[in-house]
Amino acid sequence: MRRFSVITFFVVSGFCVGLFQLASAAESNIAANKQDEAEIHADLTFLASDEREGRDTGSPQILESAYYIQKQFQSIGLTTPQDMPDGLQSFTIPGPSSLGDNNLMKVTIGHDTSEWKIKDDYKVCSFGGAGDVSGEVVFCGYGIVDKENNYDEFAGIDLKGKIALIIRRVPRQEVLGSLYMSKDGKLDTQRAALRSKLQNAQKNGAIAMIMVNDLTSTKEGKDVLIPYGYGGDARGKEIPVFQITQKRASQLLQAGLNKSLEQVVAGIDAELKPQSQLLNRVSFEGKTDIQSESIEGLNVIGILEPKQASETGVAIETVVIGAHYDHVGWGGRGSLAPGVNAIHNGADDNASGTTALLEVARRIAASDEKFTRRFIFIAFSAEEKGLLGSKYYVKHPIVPNKDCVAMINLDMVGRIADEKLTVFGVGSSSIWNKMLDVSEKNTGLKFFRENKAFGPSDHASFYEKKIPVLHLFSGLHEDYHRPTDDIEDVNVQGIRRTVDVLEHLALEVARAPKRPDYIENKKWINVGRHAGGRSRIGLIPDLNFSAEGFALLNVEKNSPAGHAGLKAGDVLVEVNETAIKTRQDFWSVVDPLKPKTQISVKYRRGEDVSQTEVKLGNPR
Repeated sequence: MRRFSVITFFVVSGFCVGLFQLASAAESNIAANKQDEAEIHADLTFLASDEREGRDTGSPQILESAYYIQKQFQSIGLTTPQDMPDGLQSFTIPGPSSLGDNNLMKVTIGHDTSEWKIKDDYKVCSFGGAGDVSGEVVFCGYGIVDKENNYDEFAGIDLKGKIALIIRRVPRQEVLGSLYMSKDGKLDTQRAALRSKLQNAQKNGAIAMIMVNDLTSTKEGKDVLIPYGYGGDARGKEIPVFQITQKRASQLLQAGLNKSLEQVVAGIDAELKPQSQLLNRVSFEGKTDIQSESIEGLNVIGILEPKQASETGVAIETVVIGAHYDHVGWGGRGSLAPGVNAIHNGADDNASGTTALLEVARRIAASDEKFTRRFIFIAFSAEEKGLLGSKYYVKHPIVPNKDCVAMINLDMVGRIADEKLTVFGVGSSSIWNKMLDVSEKNTGLKFFRENKAFGPSDHASFYEKKIPVLHLFSGLHEDYHRPTDDIEDVNVQGIRRTVDVLEHLALEVARAPKRPDYIENKKWINVGRHAGGRSRIGLIPDLNFSAEGFALLNVEKNSPAGHAGLKAGDVLVEVNETAIKTRQDFWSVVDPLKPKTQISVKYRRGEDVSQTEVKLGNPR
């Protein structure tokens, strides 16, 4: 009996010690997380403060940001290239442009030549180039190249040395669920983008582009020509771009095709087939007087050599982790708040990605993990000008591109909600899915995985060089490229969880026995239309909550949860009559449901328990 008591004593004592150790480990983990989040918040506060004035490339404020990142890299212990001791890679890009007075547009129909008036008949577009052009005019529909859906408006026409006449936006806009218009009314922004049309025309040999407003956009209003500056400035050696009125476009089409603009649009919409062809009897002469000065961009670079030497004693292969730190300054060109002159702090875009870059560099540099590949951490400038910083880097890499085994990009990771993270580029290598499976399990995040890799962020510059890539992204929102993208709406806890994912992926690649394979996929990501995965609710969990239920740290503004009356501090206790003990209990009920499904939620606020109905939103 006495022996049993002694054994019982030691068993109980051991159990109590085990519980104490678990509790201590949990407290230590919470403390470490809070430390990481404090560092992230400090970085955010500097980069996205009003004092940085939106970090426009070429401004004194982005120079302050570059020096801040440089100082952080130095404090972490990162080194710099031998021929770049300050870690600042300088490059030159065209600065903001202005329109001069020496512009011209002459049109010849048959034997009659007339000079059209600027502002009344046409305008010059800032995103095109300067120069003199003359030649025949070819109608190119909406200027779309879509190999995936076998719709190419440049196929079968000779555009070399000629001028492309292109309609804005996309065909069949008024038909929900049509090829370029989703069922919920979202336009295919990639196909509709002005720069996409310009690039398509230029690649097919056009020496200039003339565009005209689509009929849907002007259905209930005037045919307004866009102001100079709309669409930003040219991002390289662009061809001249003009916009003409619908009246003048109809005049050209009537002369060349014996059809009005309305008739041509109706013909395209009827069968959704290109009607591109040369406009007979029509020729064009034009000049754009665009003036600009050059400005300096700076990429900030830090290197972390491996702690475990390779067989040769020197690391040859490299993993690049990058994020752009520039934004759009005071708005204007690049802003989605037209006419608003205000600081665009870009807290999510992309102070969030820059802080994640700094945080993962801190973690990996301080860790005891062994790896055989070096890390290069890069904060890119001039991303908002057309990925110019990353494009410059891959043309002037500090180690050969052939030795870069992967690039992971962080762009807009500050608005994580519903414990969901979007991962673009999963199809760029066969290694990613297995790694993501482990990260998903370890972090509790739900990934929306998109195989396509080409997209409007810096990873695309590396993928063009046949380097496997990933882009981590928390989703578009109503504050994107607007003055309201501020720190107050950033989910710092979510950035920290993104860094958890990033750290695992980066280390797995850095110590893998074989370099990742490269898989080519030329299809382009349309960020607005490639939202998917978990339906949107707008919940931001309190990860330090240890009791039963799903505690809310915050609720996204203008979200389904917010519209249903849920608030920060609420604890969800039941969903569709299923008790919620953990967050996973909630998601196991909600994840199988489709958007627009209504769910019943019971929640505790203080001592009171209430019920509300939440209508699931479309993923973002």
